[in-house]
Amino acid sequence: MHGLVNSNYAGILGNTINPTSILNSKYFLDIVPFGLHLNVDNNYIYIAKEDYKFSRFFTPGAEFPVHGEDDRAFYDNFNEELKNVYSEVKVIGPSVMFAHNDQAFGFSTAFRNIASGRNIPYEIAKFGVEGLNYTPLQRINFTNGHSFSTADIAFTEIAATYSRVLVKRNRDHLSAGITLKGLLGNAGMYGSVDNIDYMVPNGDTLIVYNINGEMGLSLPVDYYNNDVLVPDKLFYGSGLGVDLGITYQLKVRGHSNKGYSMPCEYPYEPYYYRVGLSLIDIGRIKFKSNTRSMTLIDQDAYWFDISRNSFTNIDKLLKTASYEFSGDSTALIKENAFSIWLPAAMSIQADFRVNKAIYINATMVQPLILSKAQPVRPAQVSITPRWESDYLEFALPFILYDYKYPRLGASLRIRNLVIGTDKLAGFFGYSDFYGLDFYVMLRFGFLKGECRNFDKKVGCGNLEYKHKN
Repeated sequence: MHGLVNSNYAGILGNTINPTSILNSKYFLDIVPFGLHLNVDNNYIYIAKEDYKFSRFFTPGAEFPVHGEDDRAFYDNFNEELKNVYSEVKVIGPSVMFAHNDQAFGFSTAFRNIASGRNIPYEIAKFGVEGLNYTPLQRINFTNGHSFSTADIAFTEIAATYSRVLVKRNRDHLSAGITLKGLLGNAGMYGSVDNIDYMVPNGDTLIVYNINGEMGLSLPVDYYNNDVLVPDKLFYGSGLGVDLGITYQLKVRGHSNKGYSMPCEYPYEPYYYRVGLSLIDIGRIKFKSNTRSMTLIDQDAYWFDISRNSFTNIDKLLKTASYEFSGDSTALIKENAFSIWLPAAMSIQADFRVNKAIYINATMVQPLILSKAQPVRPAQVSITPRWESDYLEFALPFILYDYKYPRLGASLRIRNLVIGTDKLAGFFGYSDFYGLDFYVMLRFGFLKGECRNFDKKVGCGNLEYKHKN
């Protein structure tokens, strides 16, 4: 969401990057009834651009062209590069922010589902797609000494934000903000491997000479019969999270000490530039219900007849794995609580005013790995020129995803509607389709210093009379 996330109208939208955005927004009141951000990306599986049509995702019965012996609609980027995948679905519920003079308050709700796979060895990715029957990789002793991991976490987030001006000296403004998040875990699972030395001699056999790793899961599923436990039980863990941010601004004019009787009367103070630093998604969820975990310490296994194993439920899968690695179907399985961390990151933002309507934003996001049990946010750096007015805004973010994959996005704000993508070329089929990014938001913002418009919308006739006089 680079397009509008650091604009002067950011409000609740920009709160995901820096909590000071609710104070530095042009809005004094911002109400969001609904928003959606969908992002999925990887560097392995893709749909060829000549086969891709976005309309097929929404056309009942539509299929992508198939190829190969297995009639697959996708291709795989088969090389020795480590494979990564990241996906986030964020549904924004009722949210609001309110700014009054030198401080601002925000409240937001959301449901988030975040999944990642990081530094996956290329041959494991290939076996995952083709199965162990992929003969070119059989009878090769693979020794992976680097760590790799996967994680998936679904949770409900209820957050409160507070931001205020710390220093106001002539044209220099320094503000800070904090967002505290209550996290209710709906589901979570992770797996991490420190090292693995193995061979696949044939399609029915896996030989593991040495492995160190761990896994855990807490899912809304009965592990013995696969029954879905929703909606009888929604939450399986809880936790806390925090965002911290600080922003310096060089204002166009010196600040005014004039007092105002109404919050809407405080004017927006334009800036020449602003620079922000933030820590986002610092926190974790501890899952205590319906948990299973397993730890492998210098384990080995000779697992044959894999294709004949019928894993009809999760319990059977776990017991089989425990037996193959220890000789006991229950020895490695624990029901202990475990924690999964949020996709923590550090972000630096800079926004420069070219003139009254044109700005250039630069943003860097660097993931912070705090645990083996954590979805890892991809690193990004972006340069975003934008044009904005009170009721219309357009931005073109140029993004270097994972610091090496160039992308072009686009976003548009028309009065109360925000829509955009950080992946324009793949979205419309101008490049191979490795994933998509799309966001939309409905919001109702009330501009600072525009009390008459606010009075008309909320029907406060007495306030309008007061301003006229």
